[in-house]
Amino acid sequence: MHIQISMQSELPAYEQIKMQIKEQILTGELSPDEPLTSMRQLAKDLRVSVITTTRAYSDLEAEGLIYMVQGRGCFVKGDADMIRRQYLHLVDEALKTAAEKGKAAGLELTELQKRLEELFYGQCN
Repeated sequence: MHIQISMQSELPAYEQIKMQIKEQILTGELSPDEPLTSMRQLAKDLRVSVITTTRAYSDLEAEGLIYMVQGRGCFVKGDADMIRRQYLHLVDEALKTAAEKGKAAGLELTELQKRLEELFYGQCN
């Protein structure tokens, strides 16, 4: 598991950690039932507080991407493909809503695409 934190990012450290682990799970870089680095060790490695790593792991657990075993640690949930399909469904629903509201606001498709690109590249980099 490879995580990098940018202190210059507008995103809080826990969100950066969460997004990078999520990406590694959804791309298959992290396998089902693979143990994650302990929260304490990850905090030490990244030079952040344990509260930060705990928040990232708790959010990932709430999203169904990882599970915690008392006394053993955190592990990747089994079916990354199903989780990816769920995320794609949520993306489709959000894009449908954006398209409907864009039409109602009189936006052309190219304007809507431009706005999406600005949001995507502004928040994902």
